[in-house]
Amino acid sequence: MLSTHRFVFVAACLLVEHAVAKDQWEQKVDDEGRNVQSLQIQAPSMTEEDQYGYTMPDQYRCDACKVVAHHLGEALKQRQPKNRRLKEWEYTEIFDETCKSGLTGYGVALVDGQNVLSGPALKREDVAPGMGAIQMGGETWEKRLGEICRKFVYEKIGEEELYEHFRAKGEVSRDLCFQETRDCQLGPKAPQKKEKAKKETDAKKQKKQKQEKAADIDLSTFVDKLAKKHGIAKSEYTRKRSFSEWEQLFQQAAQRISGGGEVVGV
Repeated sequence: MLSTHRFVFVAACLLVEHAVAKDQWEQKVDDEGRNVQSLQIQAPSMTEEDQYGYTMPDQYRCDACKVVAHHLGEALKQRQPKNRRLKEWEYTEIFDETCKSGLTGYGVALVDGQNVLSGPALKREDVAPGMGAIQMGGETWEKRLGEICRKFVYEKIGEEELYEHFRAKGEVSRDLCFQETRDCQLGPKAPQKKEKAKKETDAKKQKKQKQEKAADIDLSTFVDKLAKKHGIAKSEYTRKRSFSEWEQLFQQAAQRISGGGEVVGV
């Protein structure tokens, strides 16, 4: 069993190799005018949940389900005889073995500024040119995937239903993660950057609204806003009246403000 540090080093090398094969090294010129090759390596920032939680964090559940489906399908393909069905105890044994020890090599990598689940069954095509990614992994991720696997087989799908699905499709399809387990969302997911920009815009609007509510205003401004709120001209609140008429107006306006009715005869 590889130690955590050894596993991280090996995973980093594999991911860097993938990035180099796809995008090649980035060509740059140093301060002395010499041509050099550069490759940036990104390391994920691990949260406490990433490091110490017993269950798979929600943000990785979709990819975790895809990983489980892939490895269950591969295990069945290797053990499926050509001339007969597997018996129940045989495919149950395959499921148990896969969930227990067939989900190694996974961890978290930083891709496009976001932590993502990474490993053998997850091809990352979104590594930017001239950049690699360090994968932080270990036994914790293997155990989390094992728990996802057991729930996938025995709680969400069912061992018999899963084997029948495999027999019909020739694989364990990742579609199950969308249609059956619901670990993945149906339909396109909004890009993270757009979601972040929307949240920032909404926060600015809320802040502005709070500032407007908290700002001090004079009587003239208050009357102007009140008239607009009630859908009448400002002059209806500001024209000359007798003392008793002003009293009646204020009573009606107060009733309107408190939601008790409309201002009439202003």
